[in-house]
Amino acid sequence: MDLRTLLAAVLGIGFGLVLIAAPEAVIRVQTAGRLPSDRRGEYGTDGTAPATWLWLLRVLGVAVLALGAYFGWQAFA
Repeated sequence: MDLRTLLAAVLGIGFGLVLIAAPEAVIRVQTAGRLPSDRRGEYGTDGTAPATWLWLLRVLGVAVLALGAYFGWQAFA
């Protein structure tokens, strides 16, 4: 069993689950708490992420999860 392959599997599965479960939190972290489209609001107000961004991150999460599962399968095969 290769340690790097196992680590890739664990990280891929974990990050894929985060992308699927909390895509808006990922967008908030990547944009430093403010969305690019809500620059006109008052300080401390929360904007909502566009639905297309959320679905795009969920699809990306499924792809990353599948790659992590593949690497996990390769680690134990």
